[in-house]
Amino acid sequence: MRDVDDDDSDQDDHAPKTIRQTTVGTKVLDVLPEDFERFVKDAVRLAVFSSHSEAGAVKRDDIKALLGVHTKLYDTVFDKAQERLRNVFGMEMAELTTKGRSGKNEEKGTKTYILRSTLPSDLLASESLDWDDQLEDQGLLMVILSLIMVREGVIYESHLKQHFRRLMLMDEGGDIDKKMDMFLKKRYLERSKLEHLDESGEKIEMEVRWGARARAEIPEENVVQFIEEIFGPEAPKTLRESIVKASNLKSTTTAQNGAGDAASTNGAPTGSSSNAILL
Repeated sequence: MRDVDDDDSDQDDHAPKTIRQTTVGTKVLDVLPEDFERFVKDAVRLAVFSSHSEAGAVKRDDIKALLGVHTKLYDTVFDKAQERLRNVFGMEMAELTTKGRSGKNEEKGTKTYILRSTLPSDLLASESLDWDDQLEDQGLLMVILSLIMVREGVIYESHLKQHFRRLMLMDEGGDIDKKMDMFLKKRYLERSKLEHLDESGEKIEMEVRWGARARAEIPEENVVQFIEEIFGPEAPKTLRESIVKASNLKSTTTAQNGAGDAASTNGAPTGSSSNAILL
């Protein structure tokens, strides 16, 4: 014979179960709280791991794949993962774009994200963080981005190498070429062939621009400040105004310094604007 308690237990097992919901802000989601938390953790983990991969980026579809049949939760999970990344890691996901800052076409999103720091600049520059051997690469990248920026966002690769020679960065070992390849691979730089041809019908020059990752990670104002620091106390009073004009910047930086919108030079070849200044 079975006890009465056993009968009651069997009845409980067959009784309809209440579906628990998760409340996120003002949204009520038809998913268990522990499942939603798992989605958020998985998205954060994927973003962090992807930042150390060869591509260094995570795709929207990769995050959606974590959600299984709950793809409608993508926006809510993404926002919560962003909050977790900022509060715990001091980072956030930034979408890469398909167009550079030069040209008239607006930038378009690629649904691909990289991690960028949200830490204040004074903390990044303090001795609290040990950049180890990354400082050399960061310095070289800032020099390259500066040279590109003050030529209205594009420079001939041959002109860039001329600057490398002046700065005594060229060597027989080809280390600077390896660094350039690394910056291109990590999408800090973009390189493309020119459309005009020589007499033999072959393309003769390459252009170098800021890459999608540089546009997402590095504010132009930071590069302006970097150039000012390079010049140091001997810098002319009009240095910032000259940088803004040479860069053809249209931002609060321009307005604050009274430089106005820099006019494009008619007939100036791409990558060798007459507004360019020599560093």
